[in-house]
Amino acid sequence: MKFFLACLGILLLSVTNESLAQNGNDMRSYREKADAEMSKRNYAEASLYYERWLEAMPRDADAALALARCKIMLQESESALYAFEKAARIGYAKPELIAADTMFRRFIGQKRFDKARLLIEKNKSDMEIFPFRYVPQTRMGRYRIAYPPAYSPNKRYNLIVMLHGNGNDPTLMLRLAQQMSIEDAIVISPEAAYLKFRESASSFNEKYSAAGEDRNFPDSLKDEIIDLSAQWYNSIIADAQSFLPLKTALPLIVGFSQGGFYASVIATRYPHRYAGVVTICASMYAEGKVMDNLKNLRKYGIPALVMHSTDDPVVPFQTGELLAGAMQNEKIDVEFYSYQGGHWINNEAMENLKRWLNEHLAK
Repeated sequence: MKFFLACLGILLLSVTNESLAQNGNDMRSYREKADAEMSKRNYAEASLYYERWLEAMPRDADAALALARCKIMLQESESALYAFEKAARIGYAKPELIAADTMFRRFIGQKRFDKARLLIEKNKSDMEIFPFRYVPQTRMGRYRIAYPPAYSPNKRYNLIVMLHGNGNDPTLMLRLAQQMSIEDAIVISPEAAYLKFRESASSFNEKYSAAGEDRNFPDSLKDEIIDLSAQWYNSIIADAQSFLPLKTALPLIVGFSQGGFYASVIATRYPHRYAGVVTICASMYAEGKVMDNLKNLRKYGIPALVMHSTDDPVVPFQTGELLAGAMQNEKIDVEFYSYQGGHWINNEAMENLKRWLNEHLAK
């Protein structure tokens, strides 16, 4: 039994190491790195990362198909066919995308390719026998709490809400809160609504998103998913306000990346519930209707801090510029702060964030 457990531990460790490409502070999975290199047309690097990912996650059909595309661009036809066949065998079920993809036309008429295409069509028909219907659900969720230094239950505090990004969890934001060490505030950070199955399994750490990508929701549900996630965050805040020793002041809301998008969505839709909003390297999607609702921040006098790294490799710096510019045009009290820190925040930016929060906390 001990031998079995030891072997299991070694196996789990090897899977973790294989599925995570950890270089220094880079905690992205091989899949995330592969997708990033693919988007930059670095097909050789992307191919290596997809291969390593598939060693750890051999049932990821989308990754197998992406590998096939890489091999085509590298002029490795045999390897491309092998990866395409693998995608079909493990359940790839989107024949319409294959038909529209000009990359694969060179293989039409080849026996192996045509056989795999037929299997992909069968995979889709097998899925359509049992169609999905999507319905909102009520479920249990969690959030974490960071109490200030020298916390006393007999004292009243401000509330700061911090929303993490796609593929993160609350500890990322709470560690930032710890570093800032704001004495007069309790910080809460909720888990986003949906667990990311693949990334969580590969890293042995729970990773979350507010978009539900792993559930393959249709695009027609994007508006409703955003609404439901916004309601989820609001319910978390209401719970915290029901039992924490808080001042009567409204909370400040801070969001990073996808969390920054949701901080903007929530603040512009429910401005009467917040005292200020901060975005850090925030993504932005039309479905959130943030730009349409910016007037609500002006109406309620809600100040904003927009922070964005000039060398952000995930969300372009221009996204932050556009958001801050739109706020300025709406005559919102907005401060725009740029810095160099990749897709995160550096020490100087952190000090600026701490200053802004302290200035806008109730005294």
